[in-house]
Amino acid sequence: MAEIKFTGNLAADAEMKFTKSGVAFLKFRANDSKSRKLENGEWETTASQWLNVDMWDGAEMYAPLLRKGTRVTVYGEFYSREYEGKNGKALSLDVRANAITIHPPRGQRSQQQPANDAWTNQAPAESSGWEAVGAGGFESDAPPF
Repeated sequence: MAEIKFTGNLAADAEMKFTKSGVAFLKFRANDSKSRKLENGEWETTASQWLNVDMWDGAEMYAPLLRKGTRVTVYGEFYSREYEGKNGKALSLDVRANAITIHPPRGQRSQQQPANDAWTNQAPAESSGWEAVGAGGFESDAPPF
């Protein structure tokens, strides 16, 4: 199957559905559009398409987060499905999401920092002696083995 990655906004809240055996999955539509900045500073949409997406893994966890207007990046695979349209049978090219990233609303960032973040709250490391090694990486002309 062909893989796809796109970033877009949800057209409506994601809809949680269940298979006959009780397995939860989500369905939603997202817009994938491309824009360019014009010389006058305004933006112009050069291409736009709506994609039907279904997501199986994590459906119950993501359902309350995927609301109309939410910006997401979808990583998945294209697949085709047949359905009954106004003029008979029709074919739809949809996306099965393997993973998604939910983006915060523009202008907002998380202000919370984990209380015990090992990367930012580290004590200075004790000297290991390597700091004294010369710029060449060796203290002598002997091979390093």
